[in-house]
Amino acid sequence: MNRIAASLASILLSTSCFGQELEPSGFSLQLSPTMPENLRITSENGAEYNHDTGLVRYPGGVQVYANNGMQIFADQALVDSKKSTLHLRGNVKVYQNSTLHIGSSASYNYDTEKLDTSNLKTGMDPILLDSENFKSQVIDGKLAYIGTNSRLTTHDKENPNFWLKAKKVEIYPDEEIVFRNLTLRAGDTPIFWLPYLKQSLDTGLGYQFKPGVKSNWGPFLLNQYNIMLGGTENPVTGRKEDQWLLSEWKFDIRSKRGLAAGLDLSDTRLGDNSNLGWLRTYYANDLDPTISRNGIPRESISDNRYKIEFKNRYDWSNSPDSENIIDANFTYLSDQYYLQDFDPNQYTLNPRPDNILGYQHRRDYLQAGVFARVQLNDFYQADSRLPEIYLDQVKRPIFGTNILHEGSSSIGIYREDLGDVVEDDLKSELASTNISSTDGSEIYDNLADKKFSRLHTYQELSRPIEIADGFTVTPRAGAGYTYYWDEGDQDQSYSAPLGHIGLDAALKISRKYSSIKSNRWGLDELLHVIQPYTNISILATDELDDDQPKIDRLTATERPRPLDVSRYTAIDDYKNWSIARLGTRNTLLTKRNGGTHRWLTLDSYIDAFLNDPEFDRQFSNFYNDLRWSPVPWTYLSLNTQFPVSGQGFTELSTFLSILPTENLELGLGHSYLSNHPEIADSNQVNSRIFFRLNHKWSFATYHQYQLDDNVLERQEYSIYRNFQSWTMGLGMFQRDNRLKKEYGALINISLNALPTVNLPFSLDAGTSQ
Repeated sequence: MNRIAASLASILLSTSCFGQELEPSGFSLQLSPTMPENLRITSENGAEYNHDTGLVRYPGGVQVYANNGMQIFADQALVDSKKSTLHLRGNVKVYQNSTLHIGSSASYNYDTEKLDTSNLKTGMDPILLDSENFKSQVIDGKLAYIGTNSRLTTHDKENPNFWLKAKKVEIYPDEEIVFRNLTLRAGDTPIFWLPYLKQSLDTGLGYQFKPGVKSNWGPFLLNQYNIMLGGTENPVTGRKEDQWLLSEWKFDIRSKRGLAAGLDLSDTRLGDNSNLGWLRTYYANDLDPTISRNGIPRESISDNRYKIEFKNRYDWSNSPDSENIIDANFTYLSDQYYLQDFDPNQYTLNPRPDNILGYQHRRDYLQAGVFARVQLNDFYQADSRLPEIYLDQVKRPIFGTNILHEGSSSIGIYREDLGDVVEDDLKSELASTNISSTDGSEIYDNLADKKFSRLHTYQELSRPIEIADGFTVTPRAGAGYTYYWDEGDQDQSYSAPLGHIGLDAALKISRKYSSIKSNRWGLDELLHVIQPYTNISILATDELDDDQPKIDRLTATERPRPLDVSRYTAIDDYKNWSIARLGTRNTLLTKRNGGTHRWLTLDSYIDAFLNDPEFDRQFSNFYNDLRWSPVPWTYLSLNTQFPVSGQGFTELSTFLSILPTENLELGLGHSYLSNHPEIADSNQVNSRIFFRLNHKWSFATYHQYQLDDNVLERQEYSIYRNFQSWTMGLGMFQRDNRLKKEYGALINISLNALPTVNLPFSLDAGTSQ
């Protein structure tokens, strides 16, 4: 009878609720007439059935398995078949998916599949929950755990160093946690209070905030709450599924600038390209628009400061290989200082954003399209293209021969606007009584109407010829034509044909050193490849006069110009040239991780001029570009150029990154420029240090020093303290802008087990972060 009772009673379910006494009196070895089919219960000491009460008792070593995947372990169990309830006592452990409940007693209704707990601790990796009353419940078709007077932490210790305490907590596994009447406590000390918080367990969602202080903001608090939108509604649960639109709601407080708010929308379906698929809006009612970071006096601007930024890509097939794409990229700003004041990161990377709408058609051998560039922000100098149509053809064989063809063509209507600020400054200077006739003439030229229509095409043929093993010669010949009309106020027209011939020659020599092996230097054999090369380029064209407008023109650079005419984007600035580039490329290769690793590369070259298009030189600087990556913890980049004929300038750019120990990371950079004809001299040193003192403390510093005028331009200091369950960081910086110093301090707090529940900080905190 014992075995029969145990066998029939072993099909019972489990999870947890409390409150029944498991007394042995009145039990006998008789069968239960009705037993649940959604449970399987086993016990080391069998089972006992009381026919008067309808109770089945399992006196020791109980294991319960439910059809819904739940598993329960306890010292004792009692099944009340009349109430469809399973009661458990003694070392109760309930496992369901990633959730663990631990306590002294629990009860489970196997008809409704509801788990009810009291004084139970719950673990839902990485969350630990202590609640006066805790129960499971199906809400909108999804399992949720509801706790009252609950405390939540991720610090898995007997006395956690922080708690999130709430009157009510709703936990949706792998989705989100909802707090009502929430208080954050560090130990017994309350830190802050929120009436309501919904925190997603997905990366990037939920509430984030950034406190700090900056000289041009004063003390500030940036608040952001991220939720997902869109998707389709599940007809059964009523919940949205496949949500794709990330919304970031912002509300910021700056003591010197006042209140601000914004909304960012991002299409997560384009997650592989963070530069596409978003709309960003922001508005600030600025208390003092005259405050500047650099100390340069400002013109009067409105206290209504705003930004509307839209960047999106639409393609017909919704795939990376789509042939037809529409791109939109627009940024509308309230004034020329907005980015500097409220979005310093974007100001550093792109201080004058473009406004473009375009369509492109792509195939393996060509790209064609039409796009328009407009000047939405009239305080910036910008060029407009209304519109431009283009066709780019990639290099490929023609007519089944070894002759390669590539080309580019475009036609459009072009205009360049100075911008209101620059135009007003030039007009004020022109009105001055102290201006010379030469300067006045130059200002008149700058104020002249710069517009024209242009047709341009360039086509080139080439044929690689292998003279011998490792020795290749490629002759090139190309022709182009540029036609201008409706130029300027007089609607002039003119043309500029061009012709180009070139020759590329390269030789490859290699030698293998099988005996060279060194773990310290990351060497497992060595292959030395030497590639002497030469590029000869001769271009003849009708150069535009100085008084003819140039929109696609050359800009100042320290690097050599491209000799490939098809890569030369300064269409309005073609000049006659005859150049021979002579160089040697050295590459050291070694075996690593089953493949080939570039251990070191050195490219050394010089240009010899028969006709220099820019500075009337015989020889360019001598260039050396070196990259050295011997082991994963060491990297060196070195670019140098020196004059060889008394003409030219000197440049040295170096960066070294090294990890001498697992707790220390060093970065050192140096940038030196002297005697450049267009770019100011500079002699700048920067350093980065990250040091992990132990598992609790870490430090980081950054310094940027300008040796030319002995100014420490930028200094940053960061301290990190790991409290096991959470990490706190303090960052401070100062920037010397010559006219005015700028400073700031920011705080970073993050839960180590829940990095999305954080307070991220950047020493250039802005609305885009």
